[in-house]
Amino acid sequence: MPSTTTYERGEVVVVNVPFSSPTGSKPRPALVASAQAFHGKLLDVIVCPISSQPRYYKKPGPGDLRLEHWKDLGLRHPSTVRISNIVAVEKKLIRRVLGTLHADDLARVAQGLRQAFGL
Repeated sequence: MPSTTTYERGEVVVVNVPFSSPTGSKPRPALVASAQAFHGKLLDVIVCPISSQPRYYKKPGPGDLRLEHWKDLGLRHPSTVRISNIVAVEKKLIRRVLGTLHADDLARVAQGLRQAFGL
């Protein structure tokens, strides 16, 4: 049965993001990338993990997008949206909502997603 909890595109949530290897997961901030109209009746939501690893922020690679307004979300360190690590996670794994991405950062993420998918 689909979750009745709704999440809006642009919200930053804390979710158990799976590791790249099948060894588990860890609570991490992630950006809700899918629109509620898409995931509203699904069990999953599409997210882009957010990393505070300096290597992604100082020298972002293809698919990495530095957040200019990371402090507004209450993040403790400069952070990067990892568009290259987009993943679908079950809504029940979302622990809480931290806030909504600043409009400038969200516009840049939207552009990055369009590039990633050739749209």
